[in-house]
Amino acid sequence: MINSTDFQHTPIKRIAILGGGMTGWTVAAALANGLRGIGIDIVLIDNAQQTETDLHCEATMPACVAFHQWLGVTEKELVARTGASFLLATQFNAWADQQQQYFMPFGDHGFMLNRIEFPQYVIGRYLQGKPVNYDDYSLAAVAAKAGRFCHPSAQDTSLFSTLSYGLTLNTFAYFNYLRERAVQSGVAHVIAEASTLKLNSDGYIESITLNHIHGALANTPVASQWIGSDGLVAADFYIDCTGAQGNVIGKALHVEWQSLSGQLPVTHVINHVQPISQAQSIPSRRELLTGAAGWIQNLSSQTHTEQQYFYHSSFTSAEQARIAIGAAESAQAKPISIGRREKFWHKNCVAIGESAGNLDVQGAGKLHLVQSAILRFISLFPARMAADFNAAEYNRLTNLEYDHIEDFHSLHYQLAATQDTAYWQQLARVTLSDRLLHKLDLFKKRGLVAFYEGETFSSGVWTSLLLGNGFWPQRYDPLIHSTDAQWVELQLEKMEKMMRSAAEAMPTQSAYLYKQKFTAEIDIRSAANSN
Repeated sequence: MINSTDFQHTPIKRIAILGGGMTGWTVAAALANGLRGIGIDIVLIDNAQQTETDLHCEATMPACVAFHQWLGVTEKELVARTGASFLLATQFNAWADQQQQYFMPFGDHGFMLNRIEFPQYVIGRYLQGKPVNYDDYSLAAVAAKAGRFCHPSAQDTSLFSTLSYGLTLNTFAYFNYLRERAVQSGVAHVIAEASTLKLNSDGYIESITLNHIHGALANTPVASQWIGSDGLVAADFYIDCTGAQGNVIGKALHVEWQSLSGQLPVTHVINHVQPISQAQSIPSRRELLTGAAGWIQNLSSQTHTEQQYFYHSSFTSAEQARIAIGAAESAQAKPISIGRREKFWHKNCVAIGESAGNLDVQGAGKLHLVQSAILRFISLFPARMAADFNAAEYNRLTNLEYDHIEDFHSLHYQLAATQDTAYWQQLARVTLSDRLLHKLDLFKKRGLVAFYEGETFSSGVWTSLLLGNGFWPQRYDPLIHSTDAQWVELQLEKMEKMMRSAAEAMPTQSAYLYKQKFTAEIDIRSAANSN
């Protein structure tokens, strides 16, 4: 029998992922890629009754595109096979006020003039009482408004090189695509119920007992090497992807959940998903708008459109929420517990996805947190189980990420808190973090964004969210007066015309996707014939 000290210093050679769905299979595909060549065996234990497999849309950021590149995924094939679409910007529709319609892109606006950041000129123009439409100075925003899309240019001198994009995913097709890649890369797939976790005297997980093992998958050569005759699976490290229930990190290891539900935002979400017709155009933006007791997101992939109403049950009922977005009577309201674990990595277990934390999704969706977490884990991957320093750094960085994303989402609520309902009026009185208060104070008084360690969103995106939603500074950089005012006006006019002309030259997203799908099919047939 291995004593406790020896167990802690055992080299990590076997990793068990508990939970499938989009979270589990993203983790599996990433581990198979990131740990290849160092002799690590990986199994994913998937309880079909607990895995969330319902179809919905997921909006992602440019980091998702970079993740796919790192994973070795051919984007053209992924888009063709999963029905994903491209995403250039977020449209705020009557968010800060009833007349507002603003498009916030992922990248910066305009160009530096005379070594002064572009937003300072726009702020100066606004404070001088001149008309300003900030999204006119972003190619991505102008293109998203027109429903157009093309990929960024590789030439730095091209205006199209300024484009930055994410994806809108059909989640069911997406995780099936990743599952196929992970299994082809050698990840064992077992469908079973993890019933009992055995811990040693120091609280490390030694093994898991499986019940109701699905024979067809469990008896494959790769999977059968994991399961003992008594249904026992022993690994060196465990990743909890079991969702909100946190079966491993919470129920077995007793790591507490720190709830933020008392700080108001939302308690439930209800979805209305419809197949997209061939006649419908596919937008290159997602839309956010306020509801009486929360907020609504509209998304479109190639296969479906979806409305998601995130609401607080103290201010409306599930029936009223369904009516608000035209959902069917059978549509179920899903409870949301906003918060995070006290620790994300504890002993020889790390929680990823909703088992680790659950935040709003106005800016960073669930998939972003999953991809970010697994990349962070791989970068800190320990040689042995006793690696408290790795866990401490992982937990520190993850908490920083959550802090800043929470602030970004809190700002969305504050910018819309002028809405005239009891829910929004109460939100206006919510206490903001000291980090966000400092950021808002600096921006209000000087037009600058305080940028912290671990930020997910760039200063340009923060500036865009603030200016686009009517949060204007009281001052601007006085150095803009060192530049000839007429020359500045001419440059602003040129920028606006360049953005509009370039956007008009881009194809509609529907036409672009059709061409991408056609060429992807040719590539797939060519690859099949060559094999």
